[in-house]
Amino acid sequence: MAHVKNLDRTYIEKHLQDNFISLMPIFYEMQSLFLSGIYKRYGDLEGGHIVIYFARDLHLEIMRKREKDMNFDLSLSKFWENHGNIFQNKKKIISIANHTGLPKETARRKIIQLIKKKHIKKLDKNKILWEPDPHFKDTYISIIEEQINSLSKFIYQVTKVIGFNSPISRIQKELKDNYSFHWYHYLTFQLQYIKYWQERFKDLEMVLIALQTLIQTIRYISSSVKGDINTFLLNKIPKNIDTKNANISATSISEITGIPRATCIRKLEKFVKMNILEKDNLSKRYYLLTNQLAVNPVLSHGEVVKTTTSIFSDFCAVFLKNINK
Repeated sequence: MAHVKNLDRTYIEKHLQDNFISLMPIFYEMQSLFLSGIYKRYGDLEGGHIVIYFARDLHLEIMRKREKDMNFDLSLSKFWENHGNIFQNKKKIISIANHTGLPKETARRKIIQLIKKKHIKKLDKNKILWEPDPHFKDTYISIIEEQINSLSKFIYQVTKVIGFNSPISRIQKELKDNYSFHWYHYLTFQLQYIKYWQERFKDLEMVLIALQTLIQTIRYISSSVKGDINTFLLNKIPKNIDTKNANISATSISEITGIPRATCIRKLEKFVKMNILEKDNLSKRYYLLTNQLAVNPVLSHGEVVKTTTSIFSDFCAVFLKNINK
């Protein structure tokens, strides 16, 4: 494995943007898997977002065990044992709302639902813990392993473009062996990513639905051309590549995400009204309007896409510096 001296966030971000079209299909598929899993497990993304906040802080407390014991085991295999031995701090509603971007009353309502569904536990009036029902604990490891495999595929592609050349098996092993360390940073990214879209759309289901159309488009483009982020945002794609062919149906989106088909249709139509998607009236399928990415005010003239690469660069930098030691 080659060692690379410059692994700061700016360096990683530049490579993500310079290789945007080849790297982003895997990245967006990773995000789709993560968010779809959250939706299916918790019933909605807002509630799942709150659980992520609880989980991120718990991983931080596990990490702090290393301050007293450098050999403390942070691995995935030890996670539930570590979880049981960690003191979880009190979480105020206002703090949860601030970290997730959810309105305070929405956060309160979602917490009540999560307690009823036994995803989190209330000990007393002021003490709420991330203490899922044993049934959810049984399926947790397999879900995380799937997410680790997905994340590893993306990191592997990043290492290739920066000349790092780390085997994917080494990446997977690092994520599992130092699970709480890396998952703290990974969930920090996810909190920032989801909060960013929550504040923009006020509707996280729309984000998950939009991801499916974006995946179709960029996967279709990447099969024929390579290019940087501006090739995509400024629609510098060769004219013989018709992105109308990169379409998807509401039924397919529903099957992938778990969101009811009727809800998918309603929210896809919102995107059509925003001039982000177009609907083929014959096939009833939807496709991304690539010529609108840099000019559409809803998308802040393309800045929303750049923001994603920027905040994920922080996680990549932390991970690659750690594995580079």
